Amino acid sequence: MIKCFYILFLLVVLLNKAYTQEPDIPLLDSVSVADPLTGSVYISWFPCDSPDVAKYIIFREINMNWEAIDTVLAPSTFYIDNGGNYPPIAANYHPELYRISAIDSAGNSSPMTLTSPIDMHHNTMYVFPYLDSVNCKMAIKLKWNKYIYWSENVNHYTIYVNINSTTWDSLSSVDGNISEFYHQSITDNTYYCYFIRAVSNSGRTSTSNQTCFYTNLPDFPSFINADYASVTTAQRIEISFTLDTSAIVIKNYILYRSDSEFGSYLQIASYNNYTALNLIYTDNVDVTKNWYYKLAAIDQCGNSVIESNLARNISVNVTSNDDLTEFIKWDTYFNWLGGVEIYNIYRIVDDSSPMLISSTVIDTFFTDALSDSAVNRTGVSGKFCYYIEAIETDSNPYGIKGKSNSNVVCLTQPPIVYIPNSFTP
Repeated sequence: MIKCFYILFLLVVLLNKAYTQEPDIPLLDSVSVADPLTGSVYISWFPCDSPDVAKYIIFREINMNWEAIDTVLAPSTFYIDNGGNYPPIAANYHPELYRISAIDSAGNSSPMTLTSPIDMHHNTMYVFPYLDSVNCKMAIKLKWNKYIYWSENVNHYTIYVNINSTTWDSLSSVDGNISEFYHQSITDNTYYCYFIRAVSNSGRTSTSNQTCFYTNLPDFPSFINADYASVTTAQRIEISFTLDTSAIVIKNYILYRSDSEFGSYLQIASYNNYTALNLIYTDNVDVTKNWYYKLAAIDQCGNSVIESNLARNISVNVTSNDDLTEFIKWDTYFNWLGGVEIYNIYRIVDDSSPMLISSTVIDTFFTDALSDSAVNRTGVSGKFCYYIEAIETDSNPYGIKGKSNSNVVCLTQPPIVYIPNSFTP
């Protein structure tokens, strides 16, 4: 009798233990963004080892608290979180965190996965694009949060791209300890869409949200026109440039000068965020020499992205001859995009107003006969000055018609007076 009572007691104890023992902690397999439009999340887990599991409780972190959002009957091992009666799901805007627990038929609940040393909460991946640069070349930078708490860790991340709503293609892969990627060699005015897929060392996967970026890259000027390099009345060289004002971002320029076309160019001025149509600079140099100028548009790294045509001033020389002539010679203007239409030769007598004395299309020399002015003149000191005016043709591609004046050269022709040596009564 005592033996039967003991056996009955053991059965009661065992049955009570069976009804009160917690199920094993369920292990999450992965969480992924299921729908890029709604941000719904696909959660999957491994079947619980406990034989009497009746259902699983899904937890999502909401406002820093773990909230039970739904219950799934066993033996199901997946759930799609669409938000339901809880705050809207937003895995397409930020990472979402999940845990699960198991409940047996007696109502005993396992702890949530947070207490497991090898399978804590799982989070969705959120990827976001930024416009950046690599070695001063524009690129799209992708940044995402790492997938964590796979017991075997992440092996790699694969980046997928869709260009202008075509097909999805594998773009590249990075190691599992890296959570950013630079997409280089991008083109302007293009839609790039991306998602990231994490792959564990055992082959488990998780997919991020989809994110898109439209490239409206910084504009560089499409042209810079060197309008002229011209000597001013103050004997300085004035250089003018016409700029492409349609460039909406990059408007930084550097002005260079050299004493030879293929020599070393020295920076003489710089301009940041210059927005005017014309840029004019006055250079205090020896105007009897030739100087070469060019303007360059500069990117954010200081590299030249486009340069103007060269502009070289005109230098003129004048030689007095015994036969009452002045021989005038000058350099060609260099280097209008439209070429030179005409050279005008001007004479200034005794600081009076300039007088146009001749024009030429091809020649770069002219002989000025001064016999009428130099013989028996009165009220004239004999000072003769000259300068050249060059005019650009109408063929400039930007509709600009440049003009350039040379330096002014002055000489003195002594007057010749004829005195009669005989008289006829």
